[in-house]
Amino acid sequence: MIKEQGRVVAVEEGTVWIETERKSTCSSCSAKNGCGQHLVDKYRTKKTHSYIRASSELSLAEGATVVVGIPEAALVQASILAYLLPLLFMMAAIWGINLSGLHELLAIPAALAGLALGFVPAKLLGDSAGDICKVKVIKQVAKQLEPELIPVQQSWSV
Repeated sequence: MIKEQGRVVAVEEGTVWIETERKSTCSSCSAKNGCGQHLVDKYRTKKTHSYIRASSELSLAEGATVVVGIPEAALVQASILAYLLPLLFMMAAIWGINLSGLHELLAIPAALAGLALGFVPAKLLGDSAGDICKVKVIKQVAKQLEPELIPVQQSWSV
């Protein structure tokens, strides 16, 4: 289960909107000086929060701190559906052109057509399996109490 902590910003029936802090690992990476992603991240707008809609069976109020999660298997299934299926269609189109003996220049438009055609079943299967990547509230995090400062009477004598 992939977990993330966030704060409830809106409550709807059966779902809540959660604000999470977007984190970047670029600052801790040893290869950041030679990486293009670090440069892009450096000049990106400083939007540090993202919002997630999550299903919840808990009775939550705005401002509550919660932990949300998504199963790893669901993330893998969604990735295969969104990325691998269109690429397989593209490769099948290229393979078909090569086996048919047509001119090699037709492989490029066939690859693009296969890729576009691969998005159709990905979209249809994604719509029917919309609950695959449903984010759920796992638990509510108890508020940590601020430590109370107790005044100490101290006398200094020499």
